[in-house]
Amino acid sequence: MKMKFRAPQFAAWGLALLIASPLVAPSPVLASDLDRCMLKAIATAAESTSIGELRKACATALDRLSTEEEKVLTSLPVYEQQDVIASRYAVESEIEERPFAITANLPNYILYTVMDKPNQAPFEDQTDVAHPVQDDEMQFQVSIKAPVWRQMFGTNLDTFVSYTSRSYWQLFNDKFSAPFRETNYEPEITVRDFREYDLLGFKIAGWSLGFNHQSNGQSQRYSRSWNRIMAKSAISITDDLGVLARAWYRIPEDEEDDDNPGMHRYYGYGDLRAVWAPNRNTITAMLRPGTRETSFELTWSYPISKVFRIYAQYYNGYGESLLDYDFDMERFGIGIAMNDYLQRF
Repeated sequence: MKMKFRAPQFAAWGLALLIASPLVAPSPVLASDLDRCMLKAIATAAESTSIGELRKACATALDRLSTEEEKVLTSLPVYEQQDVIASRYAVESEIEERPFAITANLPNYILYTVMDKPNQAPFEDQTDVAHPVQDDEMQFQVSIKAPVWRQMFGTNLDTFVSYTSRSYWQLFNDKFSAPFRETNYEPEITVRDFREYDLLGFKIAGWSLGFNHQSNGQSQRYSRSWNRIMAKSAISITDDLGVLARAWYRIPEDEEDDDNPGMHRYYGYGDLRAVWAPNRNTITAMLRPGTRETSFELTWSYPISKVFRIYAQYYNGYGESLLDYDFDMERFGIGIAMNDYLQRF
């Protein structure tokens, strides 16, 4: 009696695994993957191997490949698996769990900038020289924040304090000993909740509410300051596109003490910033509608090392600084930044 050789079952599994190996995909196994595996297996399997055994072997092999790939994906740092807004929050959350943690708030940068028409009026009053302010100057910003109370009262709310200063330095103005033209100081305390919410098909990546003070540290006629209640939110449109929204209410002051009663005409009651981060670029566009005037800003950055990014900024409109809140200007700058509003790490 002639015996037929029956291939071991593990041989069918091994054959199916080899055939299925190029089919790895991040999505669950599709019927077409199984069909392709079956067709190849039938063409090469032993005659004694049943269709049921081949189907089972193909399904098992494909499931194993899918599982292995899931392990690879989930072993990546969490910020490499998320949209650009969630990515920043994930990185910051890891850092903020450590004692004495300090993270970036707004972009930290230093730029060489050129203005089309600097505001001369405040400085012509203080000197006998006409046009004392030069068109070119250095602009730099330092912006940090730190947690002071995580999970308030056992909730998902965190309290943060932040500090931002932006300086305008007439570095090349030798005639006046390279003075600092102005510095704006902006401390803030906020309560935030960065849980995600779905709204009309968009993902709201949390919100914050806080008290914001901004001033230029000067006195008398050149003093500029205001206090605001400020709400913020981030909206994720796609993995690489988000919108940062801010709305504020100015806390009223006595008319005698108000340094700049018409600020709302130029700063309005909020602003919107679209942030697009394709590959490792970050491109932002800010629109700030005042009640009478509108301003906008465009920025671009790209990493040139693990620490620094090349950073370009264009501004057009009012309110570029507190001293110039009612002065229309155009400015372009380029330099180095340590971070951006959002970025791929």
